[in-house]
Amino acid sequence: MRRNHLYRSFGLLIVGGLLAYGLSELLVSVGPIAGYRVKEFNPLSDLLDTTAAQSSETLSIPLQIPDDTTTQSLLPVDSTRSEVVTADTLPPLELSERLMDYSEGQSALRRLRAALREGHSRAVRIAFVGDSFIEGDILVDPFRKALQQTYGGGGVGYVPLTSPVARFRQSIQQRFEGAWQETSANKSKSRTLFTLAETFATATATASTSYKLKSATDRVTLHYVSDTIPVAISYSINGGDQQRVELPASYGALTEYTFPHGAVKQLELATEGSDGARFYGVCFDGATGVAVDNYSLRGSSGAKLNAVSSALTAQLSRFRPYDLIILSYGLNVVSAQDNDDSYDWYYAAMAKSIEHIQQLYPNATILLMSLSDRATLREGEIHPLNGVARVLRLQHRLAQRYGLLFWNTHEAMASLGGIKGFVDKGWAAKDYTHISMAGGRQLAKLLTADLIGDEE
Repeated sequence: MRRNHLYRSFGLLIVGGLLAYGLSELLVSVGPIAGYRVKEFNPLSDLLDTTAAQSSETLSIPLQIPDDTTTQSLLPVDSTRSEVVTADTLPPLELSERLMDYSEGQSALRRLRAALREGHSRAVRIAFVGDSFIEGDILVDPFRKALQQTYGGGGVGYVPLTSPVARFRQSIQQRFEGAWQETSANKSKSRTLFTLAETFATATATASTSYKLKSATDRVTLHYVSDTIPVAISYSINGGDQQRVELPASYGALTEYTFPHGAVKQLELATEGSDGARFYGVCFDGATGVAVDNYSLRGSSGAKLNAVSSALTAQLSRFRPYDLIILSYGLNVVSAQDNDDSYDWYYAAMAKSIEHIQQLYPNATILLMSLSDRATLREGEIHPLNGVARVLRLQHRLAQRYGLLFWNTHEAMASLGGIKGFVDKGWAAKDYTHISMAGGRQLAKLLTADLIGDEE
């Protein structure tokens, strides 16, 4: 009678798999051999989600870790502040799992909500300042709409004369052509030329820009700086006749020109060359209600905010005083190549930037948003970046030290499935870094709910 070897074959297969797995674990623990690192062998990798174990630390990163005594050494070397704020000296007012208030008397959120309630009688201005995580009005546009629906207002706020993301920004259509030249803080060492936008445009010859909004706005303004020569521009509103106007010389000061027309849905703006005049942007908003300006700068770490001009800020504040400034940075700090960087340099740079912004806008509430979830794809497997946890904790300490509101963007993403869940749902790009419009709407819901609570 013929024996059935099925069970014996199955047993040998299991034993062989376990031996291979054990050998791979041994070699991985030993480390590189002759310059080569042995890849871990997991016989169940095709059946199990291996990213769950890999991302267990970063799915919900604790802001404090036991026996954490490194904060004192993270103060900038040239800091003029004598006090040392350790991670445990100031208990946060935990307003949600994501939002914390470290302001004096833990009153920042109350002040912000009080200002928003005044939106039906005055303009409430918010500056959303960050890197490519917010460019194209991703996240910012649904956040803006939610606040305007509750507290009034309209328009999209600040828009530059030229933009690398104009073609995919959905909140406004923009087209530009001609001899525009853009200057950004990323490529300049100047401390006298930049506002929070960290960019401006000049025209060396004929140049034009057109804007088309989804709905009309009450007020449109142009911000510019010239020397002693008036600036000639031509413009057309809502497809009407072209008008020509000479903007007065500003003698180096930032000046606002208000277009004499209400209910603006479309604007075409042109110049034949402006003899060195700098155009800082066009703003579309209402006389009352919430206006949210998106100041995104691709590739920025936030360190260049220290170079924002004090003089230009004072001049701009006459037209656009901000009630809330949101800082959103971190994506350009962490690297896929983990080199055990402590990111002390980042802490020192951002400390200077925050101090500078607080000096420029002493009456504004400042909200520091942490970096989001980020990962990299290697050999078909998702690997969370180790630097995310380190930078997140440093950002939390910065919020403590400078008395800011702190919103944990990473925790918000984790509650929705993390970066892997975002990619799987189409809420983020497959670079496992940048969110999509749909992902921005999801995060905006959480941010809005945390900031305005049951007033929505």
